[in-house]
Amino acid sequence: MATAKSTKTGTTKRAADVVEKVYKQVKEMAVEYRFRPGERVNEVELAQRFNVSRTPVRQALSRLVHEEFVTFVPNRGFFAREITPEDVRQIYEYRAIIEVGGFNLACERATPEQIAALERDWMERSGEGQSSDIMGEADESFHMDIAQMANNPYITNALRDVNAKLRFFRQIDLENPARCKNTYNEHAAVIAGLRNADPAGAEILRRHIVMSSEHAIEVTKEGLARIFFETSRK
Repeated sequence: MATAKSTKTGTTKRAADVVEKVYKQVKEMAVEYRFRPGERVNEVELAQRFNVSRTPVRQALSRLVHEEFVTFVPNRGFFAREITPEDVRQIYEYRAIIEVGGFNLACERATPEQIAALERDWMERSGEGQSSDIMGEADESFHMDIAQMANNPYITNALRDVNAKLRFFRQIDLENPARCKNTYNEHAAVIAGLRNADPAGAEILRRHIVMSSEHAIEVTKEGLARIFFETSRK
């Protein structure tokens, strides 16, 4: 009986590992908009791609429904998330609320060593001539590091979820040389605010994050054009 129980436990763990692996792969596809907005997600194709049955694919997609990367329509299946300029603007607003709260707590809780490491890591990762992909990763890491200084896992988890939803658009935004230059200046001001525990740093951070309606339209249009152009070539 012990052997049978051990075998069953091992089988269950392997099945869970398969679901987790498929989930991560499909989520990466959703984050990078390799599914067109509104496109029906083909479970059979995904199962063939990952060499698994449809069961772990369905389980992975169900998790992504709760995370709002895909939607489910009864009797029709799973569909890639839609996106509009207003969606992008509102997600950036939500991100600002999370990060400003995290910044205020970090002012109380961050150590001088953590702040020095934040500045050093940002400068090392965002050197001159970096691609927008690298800049996007460096920028995301910078903001996550501040959130982690708040020592509140709910803040870091919420920001991690928001970052995934915005990653595609963040990288497009940072292709703009003026935006990139502003990012350096504003990050320096945020670091100074942390060092001095200055509440004014929170407002600098908020303005740094929040998109105007006009800019949200511009970035979303560019993003959608790329999504449909890239998928049309496959």
